[in-house]
Amino acid sequence: MKIRDHRRPFSFLPFFVFLSVFLCVHPWFLPSPVFAQEVAVNLAEGRVVICAAKDGIIVATVDAHSEAGSPPPVVAALGDLRAGVIMGAVEWVQPESKDAPARLDEEFPRLVASAVHAGAKAGDSGSASDIEAIGVAVLERLRVLAGQLHHKINIAEEEPLLRIVLAGYVEGYGPEAWTLDYRIRQEELANDYWQTRVLRPSYTQLYPPEKGQPRTLVEVRYPPENRAKDEPELLDLLRQNDPRLSNLRAANELLAKSVAFVVDGQSQKSAAVSDIDFLKPALRAVTRPDAQFTMAYVDFDRGFQWVLQPPKSAAPPPTDAKPEEPGAPSLLHKSGR
Repeated sequence: MKIRDHRRPFSFLPFFVFLSVFLCVHPWFLPSPVFAQEVAVNLAEGRVVICAAKDGIIVATVDAHSEAGSPPPVVAALGDLRAGVIMGAVEWVQPESKDAPARLDEEFPRLVASAVHAGAKAGDSGSASDIEAIGVAVLERLRVLAGQLHHKINIAEEEPLLRIVLAGYVEGYGPEAWTLDYRIRQEELANDYWQTRVLRPSYTQLYPPEKGQPRTLVEVRYPPENRAKDEPELLDLLRQNDPRLSNLRAANELLAKSVAFVVDGQSQKSAAVSDIDFLKPALRAVTRPDAQFTMAYVDFDRGFQWVLQPPKSAAPPPTDAKPEEPGAPSLLHKSGR
């Protein structure tokens, strides 16, 4: 899957360092007694599958379950025509404190609603600016939390601290999907005491693809995907005619035709209802039996709808804000599509 990374010169700094993820629960300890405080970060790990059909866009999540008690990634309603998923460092815990853990996944809908509402009041009608505003709102909150990390963190090259997936429908333009990745930089101040700073997010448009490229399933993972060693993506399995999926895609003529459009790179011709009827059993067929799933559908006419709701304990709190969906993005010139 080819993705495109768009950054504005004045705002996106070219410093790329990534948080190494080995466990879902990461305790980082401050070495000096003066600053003795433990910070544990629970990571939401899993995958997001996106399918843009002719009449709606489907967003599904599957948790990775690499550590007991880690929060699963779940779809969140972000207004009438947008859905989002937040993965990575979502839960911040100070075990010695009586304060409740900070849960970015629970704060996510509120942060988005506030950012979009502020943009609407300012007369900003571009959806790319809207996405940038969301990115900055989450960045400000994440910087507060990451400011508690004062020990040197083992850094890998391919993992952000936090990853957001946004998918929705823009009036006059169509379906789109983006990832926002947050990376960190650390500076040693003195005596192995480090300052941790979260960089501005990178914005990568996943859908629609470049002109002439196939329009099909989009899959995003956290930790970031590595096709050479990770489990195959659902699209790969479909193209290989995996026996776990072959019977499902032949369940009826309408479903088979819709899935064929998706596999052939013409998902914009597929029917969302048939895609949903396939994706629900297909994801379960290729995932471990105890996996947790969520799935939502943004109908281009009727808005956000649940297909598989998250468990009550994992569901983000509802937000009453229903920001008006703005116009075409400005991060990328899209003429000729």
